[in-house]
Amino acid sequence: MDEGRDTPAATGSRPAIAAKVRLTPVQEAWGAYVQHTTRCPVCRSRDGQCAESERLHRAWRVEDADAHRQLSDT
Repeated sequence: MDEGRDTPAATGSRPAIAAKVRLTPVQEAWGAYVQHTTRCPVCRSRDGQCAESERLHRAWRVEDADAHRQLSDT
């Protein structure tokens, strides 16, 4: 069949997000951690983890624990 094909997205591009959409603090913290660890050469090396990665991971765990605490308090 002669079906149209989507043009592949450019490398490094992301889907558009509506201007008023906000992520939760947990999602923001996780995103910062993942973004760092996927771009940092130290973190990308085998068994690598830098101080910034550890700080971001701790920040995510704190946000996650707070979210769980809020859910259990309701």
